[in-house]
Amino acid sequence: MGKSIKLTRISTLVDQVAYEVRSLHFSGFCSLQGWRPALNAYRYIDHYEICMDLAGVDVDMIDLQVESHRLTVQGHRPVPEPKNQSAGCQQILSMEIESGEFVRVVDLPTAIDARYAEARQENGLLWIHLPVRPPA
Repeated sequence: MGKSIKLTRISTLVDQVAYEVRSLHFSGFCSLQGWRPALNAYRYIDHYEICMDLAGVDVDMIDLQVESHRLTVQGHRPVPEPKNQSAGCQQILSMEIESGEFVRVVDLPTAIDARYAEARQENGLLWIHLPVRPPA
C-alpha cells in the first residue's frame, strides 16, 4: 500500500473524529438536543403501562404532561459523579451515561383519561399507568 493511500485513510479518520468532537456539548458531554430515555410501552384492554429508564433522576426533576392521546415526560438528570472527590480525579476514562435535559413524547392510538393517570418510581424506572377513556 502506498504512502498516499495511508495518508488519505488517516486524513479521513481525523475528519471523522473532528466531526464527532464538534457535535459534543462539553459542559455536560451530551448533545445540544438533549437525550431520550429508553422506554417500554404496553397496551392492555383498559389501560397503558409505560416504563421509562430514568436512573439517577430525582422525582422532583420529572415533569409529566398527560393529554388525550399523548404523554410527554421531560426533566433533567445531573452528571453522575463520585461522592468522594477529595483526592481529585486525574482522568476521565469514559462518560457514557447521558445527562442533562431530556424529553420523551409517546403518542397513543386511543384516548386516555388523564384524570386517573398515575406514576411511580421503582428501582430507577418510572412506571406510568394511563387508563383508556371509556367510550362516550
